[in-house]
Amino acid sequence: MRHTLAALRVLVVLPFSPQPEGGAAARCAVGLLRGLRALGLDCQALAAEEDPSPTPLPPDLQVEIVPIREPSNARARYERLTNPGGALGRGEFARRLRARAADVDVVHYFDIRAAAAHRVVTHPAVLQIDCLTLRDRRIRTLWRREDRIAIELLRAERRARRHARWLLANSAEVAAELRAGHNRTQITVAPLTLDPAAYPRRATLERPVAGLIGTARWPPTANAVQRLLSAVWPRVLERRPDARLVLAGRGMHAAAFGAHAHQPGIEWRGEVPSAGELLGELGLLLYPLTAGSGMKVKVLESLALGLPVVSTPDGAEGLIDRGGVFVETDDQRIADAALALIEDAELRAAAGARAHENFMRHHTPTAVAATVAELYERMLASTRPAR
Repeated sequence: MRHTLAALRVLVVLPFSPQPEGGAAARCAVGLLRGLRALGLDCQALAAEEDPSPTPLPPDLQVEIVPIREPSNARARYERLTNPGGALGRGEFARRLRARAADVDVVHYFDIRAAAAHRVVTHPAVLQIDCLTLRDRRIRTLWRREDRIAIELLRAERRARRHARWLLANSAEVAAELRAGHNRTQITVAPLTLDPAAYPRRATLERPVAGLIGTARWPPTANAVQRLLSAVWPRVLERRPDARLVLAGRGMHAAAFGAHAHQPGIEWRGEVPSAGELLGELGLLLYPLTAGSGMKVKVLESLALGLPVVSTPDGAEGLIDRGGVFVETDDQRIADAALALIEDAELRAAAGARAHENFMRHHTPTAVAATVAELYERMLASTRPAR
């Protein structure tokens, strides 16, 4: 007998707390949890947090936070390389996971860092993989911190692909790479989602200002900023010497990007309290991404705000529709698309309206959660004995 959605009991396992103003993954987790609950599922979450935030979680999410302690110094580095996320597969977190899983039908491991807990329980389980390490990073040596993090993520990713029966990807490109050589693994594609309630005010688009927000140490963002500064922005300035560009985010300072960082019209904001508020000030998101896997949350946030986007195929990856998104590959054509939006207020308004319609049609919590709930039902159906 098929489960009704109202009868489905789901436990979402998170390696971080789902915060509406947290990191990109945390904001997407909020959207998914609210979408599943809006569909009538009995959905709760168990989250690991090394340093729990004093900010209270929204009460409607029903999240239990379990503080975890990572080993210190050399042992911590060794464990991160050999058993990434291992703290979620042992100790108090593992005990709470077993106890909570006893009362649910499906376990959903959100984010690759939750993969270590995959073998703690035997319930039907899906593991969500949002990006692919080797598409996002280059591993050169063990001496750099960034390379050690990449190895940690790569080992977690390979472990998940080796052991998980059900995988959830947010783009067809990520799904295709996960599927290669793993014929027994069932892979479903569902885009990321954000709660529109977190973006109550649309971008005004009054100011013809381009901008980009991200973490400067994240390789795809760093490469996009380097390309923007060296190849795209100079072309914009050739035609519009008065053009303005705002760059913001953690580590986003001129000193990190060399001589090109001191071109006219660039305002460096550094870390800001809210990505949504920063994007709401702009006239367009200018994101010439060279390489990167999975959906990009900054693009999704822009759609939620009704902000036009100029990007590349990698920047638009995972979008079901490209309404409001101008996709180019050549530096000159990227600059031309940005200039068209900078110079034409009516074009910005029309593109912004298409962007918001795109988000509301394809990326709201209930729209995305419906695909995920169907996956849960298939998982349960496959585990029932045949009559």
